[in-house]
Amino acid sequence: MARIRTAAEAEINAAEQMQKLGYGDATALLGGADGGIDVYSSRAYAQVKWRGGSAGKSDLANLYDTRGTSHARKLLYFSGPGYTDEAVDYADAVGIALFRCEPDGETPPVGAHAPTLVAAARNSTVAVAPSPPPPPEPESPARIVARNARAMVAGFFGAHWRLLGAVVCTIVLMIAPFGEGNVGLRVFATILAVVGAPVFWLLYVQHRHANDR
Repeated sequence: MARIRTAAEAEINAAEQMQKLGYGDATALLGGADGGIDVYSSRAYAQVKWRGGSAGKSDLANLYDTRGTSHARKLLYFSGPGYTDEAVDYADAVGIALFRCEPDGETPPVGAHAPTLVAAARNSTVAVAPSPPPPPEPESPARIVARNARAMVAGFFGAHWRLLGAVVCTIVLMIAPFGEGNVGLRVFATILAVVGAPVFWLLYVQHRHANDR
Protein backbone atom coordinates (compact mmCIF):
# COMPACT_ATOMS: atom_id res chain seq x y z
CA MET A 1 0.00 0.00 0.00
CA ALA A 2 1.11 3.62 -0.55
CA ARG A 3 2.27 5.70 2.39
CA ILE A 4 -0.48 6.07 5.00
CA ARG A 5 -1.56 9.61 5.77
CA THR A 6 -5.09 9.37 7.19
CA ALA A 7 -7.04 7.28 9.66
CA ALA A 8 -9.17 5.88 6.85
CA GLU A 9 -6.07 4.70 4.99
CA ALA A 10 -4.81 3.12 8.21
CA GLU A 11 -8.09 1.19 8.56
CA ILE A 12 -7.93 -0.01 4.95
CA ASN A 13 -4.34 -1.11 5.48
CA ALA A 14 -5.32 -2.95 8.66
CA ALA A 15 -8.02 -4.81 6.73
CA GLU A 16 -5.48 -5.80 4.09
CA GLN A 17 -3.08 -7.04 6.76
CA MET A 18 -5.86 -9.07 8.38
CA GLN A 19 -6.62 -10.69 5.03
CA LYS A 20 -2.97 -11.76 4.83
CA LEU A 21 -3.37 -13.26 8.31
CA GLY A 22 -6.17 -15.49 7.08
CA TYR A 23 -9.24 -13.32 7.64
CA GLY A 24 -10.24 -13.17 3.99
CA ASP A 25 -13.47 -11.21 4.56
CA ALA A 26 -11.84 -8.48 6.65
CA THR A 27 -13.42 -5.15 5.68
CA ALA A 28 -12.63 -1.62 6.81
CA LEU A 29 -15.84 -0.01 8.08
CA LEU A 30 -14.47 3.55 7.87
CA GLY A 31 -16.74 4.66 10.68
CA GLY A 32 -14.78 7.77 11.59
CA ALA A 33 -14.66 8.18 15.37
CA ASP A 34 -12.71 5.81 17.60
CA GLY A 35 -14.51 3.62 20.08
CA GLY A 36 -16.07 0.96 17.86
CA ILE A 37 -15.05 -1.75 15.45
CA ASP A 38 -12.95 -0.33 12.61
CA VAL A 39 -12.36 -3.59 10.73
CA TYR A 40 -14.92 -6.37 10.63
CA SER A 41 -14.45 -10.04 9.84
CA SER A 42 -16.76 -12.95 10.52
CA ARG A 43 -13.99 -14.35 12.70
CA ALA A 44 -12.33 -11.25 14.10
CA TYR A 45 -12.79 -7.62 15.15
CA ALA A 46 -10.13 -4.94 14.97
CA GLN A 47 -9.73 -1.36 16.07
CA VAL A 48 -7.28 1.12 14.57
CA LYS A 49 -5.72 4.11 16.32
CA TRP A 50 -3.76 6.22 13.87
CA ARG A 51 -3.02 9.35 15.92
CA GLY A 52 -3.59 10.75 19.40
CA GLY A 53 -1.04 9.19 21.72
CA SER A 54 -0.21 5.63 22.66
CA ALA A 55 -3.09 3.21 23.00
CA GLY A 56 -3.81 2.57 26.69
CA LYS A 57 -5.52 -0.13 28.64
CA SER A 58 -8.87 1.64 28.36
CA ASP A 59 -8.65 1.60 24.55
CA LEU A 60 -8.08 -2.14 24.51
CA ALA A 61 -10.75 -2.73 27.14
CA ASN A 62 -13.22 -0.90 24.91
CA LEU A 63 -12.44 -3.32 22.05
CA TYR A 64 -12.72 -6.27 24.41
CA ASP A 65 -16.13 -5.11 25.66
CA THR A 66 -17.34 -4.51 22.09
CA ARG A 67 -16.89 -8.19 21.31
CA GLY A 68 -19.45 -9.06 23.97
CA THR A 69 -20.07 -12.78 24.32
CA SER A 70 -18.62 -13.68 20.91
CA HIS A 71 -15.48 -15.09 22.49
CA ALA A 72 -14.68 -17.20 19.42
CA ARG A 73 -13.80 -14.01 17.53
CA LYS A 74 -10.21 -12.90 17.61
CA LEU A 75 -9.43 -9.33 18.63
CA LEU A 76 -6.73 -7.28 16.91
CA TYR A 77 -5.57 -3.75 17.62
CA PHE A 78 -3.52 -1.56 15.28
CA SER A 79 -1.89 1.54 16.73
CA GLY A 80 0.26 4.12 15.02
CA PRO A 81 1.52 5.80 18.22
CA GLY A 82 2.21 2.45 19.91
CA TYR A 83 1.06 1.11 23.30
CA THR A 84 1.61 1.82 26.95
CA ASP A 85 3.18 -0.94 29.01
CA GLU A 86 -0.09 -1.35 30.90
CA ALA A 87 -1.92 -1.82 27.59
CA VAL A 88 0.51 -4.53 26.48
CA ASP A 89 0.12 -6.39 29.78
CA TYR A 90 -3.68 -6.17 29.51
CA ALA A 91 -3.67 -7.41 25.88
CA ASP A 92 -1.45 -10.35 26.82
CA ALA A 93 -3.83 -11.24 29.64
CA VAL A 94 -7.09 -11.13 27.66
CA GLY A 95 -5.81 -12.38 24.29
CA ILE A 96 -5.74 -9.25 22.10
CA ALA A 97 -3.21 -9.31 19.26
CA LEU A 98 -1.37 -5.99 19.03
CA PHE A 99 0.24 -4.50 15.94
CA ARG A 100 2.10 -1.30 15.26
CA CYS A 101 0.69 0.69 12.33
CA GLU A 102 3.65 2.17 10.46
CA PRO A 103 3.34 4.96 7.84
CA ASP A 104 4.77 2.65 5.16
CA GLY A 105 1.97 0.14 5.73
CA GLU A 106 4.00 -2.36 7.73
CA THR A 107 2.32 -3.74 10.86
CA PRO A 108 4.97 -5.36 13.09
CA PRO A 109 3.52 -7.49 15.91
CA VAL A 110 3.66 -6.40 19.52
CA GLY A 111 3.10 -8.43 22.68
CA ALA A 112 2.42 -12.14 23.08
CA HIS A 113 -0.46 -12.93 20.72
CA ALA A 114 0.24 -11.11 17.45
CA PRO A 115 3.41 -13.10 16.65
CA THR A 116 1.36 -16.29 16.99
CA LEU A 117 -1.11 -15.07 14.38
CA VAL A 118 1.70 -14.09 12.02
CA ALA A 119 3.44 -17.46 12.43
CA ALA A 120 0.18 -19.36 11.87
CA ALA A 121 -0.49 -17.42 8.67
CA ARG A 122 3.02 -18.15 7.35
CA ASN A 123 2.75 -21.85 8.18
CA SER A 124 -0.65 -22.01 6.48
CA THR A 125 0.77 -20.42 3.33
CA VAL A 126 3.60 -22.96 3.24
CA ALA A 127 1.20 -25.85 3.88
CA VAL A 128 -1.11 -24.99 1.00
CA ALA A 129 1.60 -24.06 -1.49
CA PRO A 130 0.83 -25.99 -4.67
CA SER A 131 3.30 -28.62 -5.75
CA PRO A 132 4.84 -28.18 -9.16
CA PRO A 133 2.90 -29.97 -11.90
CA PRO A 134 4.37 -33.22 -13.19
CA PRO A 135 6.25 -33.01 -16.46
CA PRO A 136 4.03 -33.74 -19.45
CA GLU A 137 4.24 -37.20 -20.95
CA PRO A 138 5.97 -37.32 -24.33
CA GLU A 139 3.47 -37.39 -27.17
CA SER A 140 3.51 -40.43 -29.42
CA PRO A 141 4.38 -40.00 -33.15
CA ALA A 142 0.93 -41.26 -34.13
CA ARG A 143 -0.74 -38.55 -32.06
CA ILE A 144 1.53 -35.89 -33.51
CA VAL A 145 0.69 -36.99 -37.07
CA ALA A 146 -3.03 -37.13 -36.28
CA ARG A 147 -2.97 -33.69 -34.66
CA ASN A 148 -1.11 -32.17 -37.59
CA ALA A 149 -3.50 -33.81 -40.05
CA ARG A 150 -6.52 -32.44 -38.20
CA ALA A 151 -4.93 -29.01 -38.18
CA MET A 152 -4.25 -29.17 -41.92
CA VAL A 153 -7.79 -30.30 -42.74
CA ALA A 154 -9.28 -27.66 -40.48
CA GLY A 155 -7.06 -25.03 -42.08
CA PHE A 156 -8.00 -26.12 -45.59
CA PHE A 157 -11.73 -26.03 -44.91
CA GLY A 158 -11.36 -22.75 -43.03
CA ALA A 159 -9.69 -21.14 -46.02
CA HIS A 160 -11.71 -22.74 -48.85
CA TRP A 161 -15.20 -23.41 -47.45
CA ARG A 162 -16.73 -20.87 -49.86
CA LEU A 163 -15.26 -22.58 -52.93
CA LEU A 164 -16.11 -26.05 -51.63
CA GLY A 165 -19.70 -24.99 -50.95
CA ALA A 166 -20.00 -23.46 -54.42
CA VAL A 167 -18.62 -26.58 -56.16
CA VAL A 168 -20.80 -28.99 -54.17
CA CYS A 169 -23.95 -26.93 -54.79
CA THR A 170 -23.13 -26.70 -58.51
CA ILE A 171 -22.63 -30.46 -58.80
CA VAL A 172 -25.89 -31.14 -56.95
CA LEU A 173 -27.67 -28.67 -59.22
CA MET A 174 -26.40 -30.55 -62.27
CA ILE A 175 -27.27 -34.04 -60.96
CA ALA A 176 -30.30 -33.82 -58.68
CA PRO A 177 -32.96 -32.76 -61.23
CA PHE A 178 -32.04 -35.61 -63.58
CA GLY A 179 -31.32 -38.39 -61.13
CA GLU A 180 -33.41 -41.31 -60.02
CA GLY A 181 -34.88 -42.19 -56.67
CA ASN A 182 -37.01 -40.28 -54.19
CA VAL A 183 -38.62 -37.35 -56.01
CA GLY A 184 -39.14 -35.30 -52.85
CA LEU A 185 -35.50 -35.65 -51.85
CA ARG A 186 -34.32 -34.64 -55.34
CA VAL A 187 -36.62 -31.60 -55.34
CA PHE A 188 -35.34 -30.56 -51.91
CA ALA A 189 -31.71 -30.97 -52.97
CA THR A 190 -32.35 -29.01 -56.16
CA ILE A 191 -33.90 -26.11 -54.24
CA LEU A 192 -30.98 -26.01 -51.83
CA ALA A 193 -28.51 -26.08 -54.69
CA VAL A 194 -30.36 -23.33 -56.59
CA VAL A 195 -30.12 -21.10 -53.52
CA GLY A 196 -26.71 -22.20 -52.30
CA ALA A 197 -24.71 -22.19 -55.51
CA PRO A 198 -25.00 -18.45 -56.29
CA VAL A 199 -24.57 -17.53 -52.63
CA PHE A 200 -21.35 -19.54 -52.24
CA TRP A 201 -19.97 -18.36 -55.60
CA LEU A 202 -20.68 -14.76 -54.60
CA LEU A 203 -18.95 -15.24 -51.25
CA TYR A 204 -15.99 -16.87 -52.97
CA VAL A 205 -15.61 -14.05 -55.53
CA GLN A 206 -15.88 -11.38 -52.83
CA HIS A 207 -13.27 -13.18 -50.75
CA ARG A 208 -10.88 -13.39 -53.70
CA HIS A 209 -11.30 -9.71 -54.48
CA ALA A 210 -10.68 -8.82 -50.83
CA ASN A 211 -7.45 -10.86 -50.77
CA ASP A 212 -6.24 -9.35 -54.08
CA ARG A 213 -6.42 -5.80 -52.74
